[in-house]
Amino acid sequence: MPVPRRDVPDRAVPRSADRSARLALAGAAAALVLAACSNGSSTPPSSAAAASDPSPATASTSESGGPQGLAVPGVPDPCALLSADQVIQATHIPDNSKNGPVASSSGGRSCAFNSGHPSAVTISLTAVTKAGFDAFRATIPANTVTDVPGLGQEAYRSSQTPGVIDVFKNGFDLNVAVLHADSDASASADAKALAALLVAKL
Repeated sequence: MPVPRRDVPDRAVPRSADRSARLALAGAAAALVLAACSNGSSTPPSSAAAASDPSPATASTSESGGPQGLAVPGVPDPCALLSADQVIQATHIPDNSKNGPVASSSGGRSCAFNSGHPSAVTISLTAVTKAGFDAFRATIPANTVTDVPGLGQEAYRSSQTPGVIDVFKNGFDLNVAVLHADSDASASADAKALAALLVAKL
């Protein structure tokens, strides 16, 4: 879910400073989203997520084929919902983008593409009740929130985090975060395009 930005980068600052601030913000947003939705209740838990780690997690592989320590019972692997090529094509990130699971202590699962770079994508999936989804949405200033029709049972974005879309479908919160260093508008459009592909897999 989009997390309100308390320190929106000043467009007058140099591009390099703006880029760094936005990268840091995207990572923090993903971490708080996973923490807030981890238990599916209407009250966000106090535990913090580690989803803001800029590098894909390195973990040994279990007999089931998944990385040990990253599997969450009942939560699909967001890295397996689409191929890397599909994500790259939908979001216009570099063709050589690395991807992989991001470790989290929040109870959700997250997959990062091109993490730590100016153009990056994070896909997070967390089991949540509709009440929990609604409760977190209610914490975001209402005048910044816009519904995104046609995605899942409910979807929205906030003008405070333009490249982030949150979708509720079948007991899951799907959070798609796209960051483009040069354009919030393109990040917003790409997040919607990617969310549409992902929703079809849930």
